[in-house]
Amino acid sequence: MNEATHIEGLLIAIHWPESATQSTLEVDLSHLQEAKAEIEDNSGITHRLDVIVSWDADYLIGKEVTANSTDDGVVLSEKQ
Repeated sequence: MNEATHIEGLLIAIHWPESATQSTLEVDLSHLQEAKAEIEDNSGITHRLDVIVSWDADYLIGKEVTANSTDDGVVLSEKQ
């Protein structure tokens, strides 16, 4: 059984897999994509985890975000 993930903090970086960075326009940009996120929490610990995000998620770098477990994986979103 997998442990539930809930992390809040500052998004430091998103690392896209090489296959995603070399994709053509044939890719459906409306679907969430897998990436690796680096999130620094309030205690200064940097968490590096696999997440699913939209293609335009680079705008989240430098913003407060949350990462939460779902049935599809860990979803990264801007903190409300």
